[in-house]
Amino acid sequence: MAPSGSLDVVEKLLIACDFDGTITRRDTLHIIVEEFGTRGLWDAIAPRLRAGEVSLEQAMQEEFDSVRATPGQVRDLVLRAAGLREGFPEFVAWAHDRGHRLVVFSSGFRSVIEPVLAHWGLGHLPVVSHDAVFSDDGCRLVWSDRGDPCPECSRRCKRHDLRRHNHGERLVYVGDGVSDLCAAQTADLVFARADLARDLSAVDVPFVPFEDFVVVREHLASAASIAA
Repeated sequence: MAPSGSLDVVEKLLIACDFDGTITRRDTLHIIVEEFGTRGLWDAIAPRLRAGEVSLEQAMQEEFDSVRATPGQVRDLVLRAAGLREGFPEFVAWAHDRGHRLVVFSSGFRSVIEPVLAHWGLGHLPVVSHDAVFSDDGCRLVWSDRGDPCPECSRRCKRHDLRRHNHGERLVYVGDGVSDLCAAQTADLVFARADLARDLSAVDVPFVPFEDFVVVREHLASAASIAA
């Protein structure tokens, strides 16, 4: 289903929310690599990813091959440096009170996401993501099963996860990155910033720009239809 740019807010929703750079102010993956791996590596890999020369998984594997850190070091760094985007706890409470389902869909790592959410008192949120095992000897990435490559983007993308977790609700997508583009195009309403906003604009898909979850909540709480 393509985004329509509007939504009847009376309906119950599945709110699919990215983690890195969406819930957090800074991308935890980049923070980890900059501190415990090779600085500036993502800037060298990103153009190859966008050109289709490497898959997202290959790019992340290349990025994390240089990381050497214990789980505790990673957790402490992320809690110190990632930051929480304004209004997210209040948005979670609002969604719960109105019977909407909010699920974190990430291409990042459960071993990072869950401790961070727990630290902010949000450990009850369901998380669908990959994982990583950190140690002083290296970092091993553990990929979740995203089925066959997507016919739309030719990647094993978040569309697979969304199909498995959608119970027939209208879909709201909130994201910021390259890994969000394909999944966002299946949503009834999209909130986007950064790379996702740029990529959606390039393919003429409507979205609501946001920089905090106050904006997201106010749009969804409005009694009128929401237009991008």
